[in-house]
Amino acid sequence: MRIVSGGTSSELYGGRFTGTVRLEMLDEAPDGSVPDIARVSFDDGACTFWHSHPGGQKLLVLEGLGRVGMEDGETILEPGDYVDAPANERHYHGAAAGHACTFLAITWGTTDWEELAP
Repeated sequence: MRIVSGGTSSELYGGRFTGTVRLEMLDEAPDGSVPDIARVSFDDGACTFWHSHPGGQKLLVLEGLGRVGMEDGETILEPGDYVDAPANERHYHGAAAGHACTFLAITWGTTDWEELAP
């Protein structure tokens, strides 16, 4: 058993974001066969750029009001909401306007970053 009470924190983690985003890496994967696990906090309205993951991504809203966007539109998320983005699905996520949000993110593979999200 391993207990992590706090991970390595960074405001810059190889990705593209609008606004202030803090990533706390709880368990960094050695390769794409197992997931990275991180706690990601988005300040008011902050958001990722469009992106996808070769092995998919799972998100759990821990606190605040979040949002996730896919090709067919955007959904507002509340604490306890769970998102399962399949491999290579183009999406973005972050905090809803006027709110902050924290996600638990479980991600397989290196993120493929694209352009600015709406």
